[in-house]
Formats: sequence, structure tokens, C-alpha cells
Amino acid sequence: MRSSSITFAVVALLVSLPAVASASWWQPHTRQEAIPIAEVERPLLVGKSWLVFDLDFSWKQSRSHFLAENAANVGFTEGLHFEKEKNEGQWNYRRWEIGMTWGVSRSFDLYARIPIVWGSVWNNRMVDDEGGRVPIHGAGLGDVQAGLNFQALRTQSEDGRFSNALTVGLDMRMPTGAESPGSYIGGPNNVPTIITGAGTWGWDFNARFKQQIAILALEVGLGFEWNPTNTVMYLVEDVENQFNQHLDAGDRIHGDVGVTVQFFENLALRADVLIDYRTPTRWGATVNSFPACKECEVIPNSSGLWMDLRGTLMADFDRHFALNGYFEYTLGGRRNFLWPLEDISPSRGWTAGGNFSVRF
Repeated sequence: MRSSSITFAVVALLVSLPAVASASWWQPHTRQEAIPIAEVERPLLVGKSWLVFDLDFSWKQSRSHFLAENAANVGFTEGLHFEKEKNEGQWNYRRWEIGMTWGVSRSFDLYARIPIVWGSVWNNRMVDDEGGRVPIHGAGLGDVQAGLNFQALRTQSEDGRFSNALTVGLDMRMPTGAESPGSYIGGPNNVPTIITGAGTWGWDFNARFKQQIAILALEVGLGFEWNPTNTVMYLVEDVENQFNQHLDAGDRIHGDVGVTVQFFENLALRADVLIDYRTPTRWGATVNSFPACKECEVIPNSSGLWMDLRGTLMADFDRHFALNGYFEYTLGGRRNFLWPLEDISPSRGWTAGGNFSVRF
């Protein structure tokens, strides 16, 4: 009798409890804020409790030539014609990047990005006995980046036609890529691999503002990159025939202005102007002085204002999938001095790329 009473009580209790809600991990959960499909309506953060995985691919191609009289034989100056030095150069830079962003709260998110770099460099001195091209190839892990964004402002009108957002962020570059191409003995054409990282820590402090007006969105970004450790061990030292040299990569001020037009619900077009000012870069012998490289010489034309133009086509299939494709071209002002060290001295040329993201 007692066991029947206990059984009846347990059944009654289970019936009286509300049913436990079950939802697929793919569906929005109760503490996630709604994410609109329209690109112009989105704030600059991914949203509370949302997790975004994305895959980037970019392919950069640059053409110029090397300076034979320069101590850094891997460098070139854009302004000189190929025929002057009889030393044409070609640089292909492919980059795959895996990223993850997590919306910690409505005003805060964290992200990390892991790049894989494949590069190829050739000049017309890199030929075999029959005149065929013998380029240098290299692939490996690039400099991992991680950071955070904080949303200081977010407003939206009731009809959703007007909204804005302001974020501030911190990005950290970690020296995980290969910064040394190997032995210099035998000449620069014997360098066996491609540099895939800057070899130095970097901190980027940035802010971004976005204003939506109906189907238009204006976005402005500004940042300062600080390279505090000042150590990149790859430069040529032509007395002892080795690469162990010291480089102060200098700091960087960067900004961009972008306009997005949402001409369809799932399709948008964006144009960006990217501006980049770099302070002078110094190089010299490896020493134990502090601060590092305080007596290093300034590399001529290593500072200046550079400008690129980028066009992007953005497709948002739904709230979970997005695909972007872009094309970027150097408008002017870029002077290369450490080629092919793309992270510190970006080459002048064109870049094509795309991004696929999954949000859940």
C-alpha cells in the first residue's frame, strides 16, 4: 500500500511540472538577442550569446623588382621601373584564416583568428640553367590574433530605419609565425623559405562607429598599432653572412571609411577607403641595449601615408549563413622596403578574397 502511494505521488508530481523546453542547438535561445538579416541594421558586435565561426581566404599579387645595391636583397622600391635594374619581381601571397567570435554579453565580445600563410616570390635572377623560373615557396602558421570589443553605444528607432553603434576594441598580435627564412650563406637566392610572421608582439587600440539611414550605412574606423618589443630576427647582416639582425618595425596609425547599400534584403554592396600611416622603421645589428635598437639607422622611405580601395559584395542567406567576396587595390603612396614581409611592409598590388561565416 505504501509503495503504491509513493508511486502515485511521483507520477502526480511529474505531471504537475511544466514540460521541459527542448530546442536544437541551431535555433536561437531565449537569452540571445534577435539578429536581423539586413546588413545595414546589424550592430558592430555579434550579439549576446551568439557564436560565429568564419573562414577567410585572400590572394594578393604584386609585381616589382629588387634593388641589387641594397643590403636587404629581399626589398624593393615601387617607383623604379623593371628595366632599370633588370630584376623583375613577382610576389604571390595566399592566406587562409579561421576565426571565432563569441558574444559574451550585449556589449562585449571576444574573438580569435588563426592564419595559415602560403607565399611565393620570384625575380628574374631566380632561374635554372635552362632559363626556367625557380621561385621560393613557403607555407606555415602566421601570427595568431585575439582581442575584444566593447559596445559603448547602441540605439535604434522603433521602425528600424535608423540605428547606430560605437565600439572600442583591443587586438593582440602574437609572434607565432616564422620570422626567419634561414641561412644567408651562398647569397639571397639560397633563402629556402618564406617569412610568415612579423616576429614581434603587437597591440592595436581601435574604435569603430556605424550609422544606418534606411538602406544606407556609414562606417568609420580608427586605430593605433603599437609594436613594443621591437624584435624581428630576419634581416641580412652581410659581414658575418647571417640573418640575425635587429628591426624596429615602428608603429602604425590606420583608419577606414565605408559605405554599405542594402539594395536587396539578402544582398548588400560596400565600398571602403583604407588609410594607413606608418612611422619610420629602423634596422641594425643585434645588441642587448635598452631600449632595443636605439642606435639603429632609419630605413629610407619606410614611413608614409598609404591608401587602398576595397569593394565588397555581401550575401546574407539567413540569420545563420553569410558569404562575402571582395577586391582591393592600392590607390597610391605605398613604398615597399622589406619585401616579402607582408605584415610589416605590405606590398603594392591587388588582393582578392572572401569570407564564409556561420552564426548560431
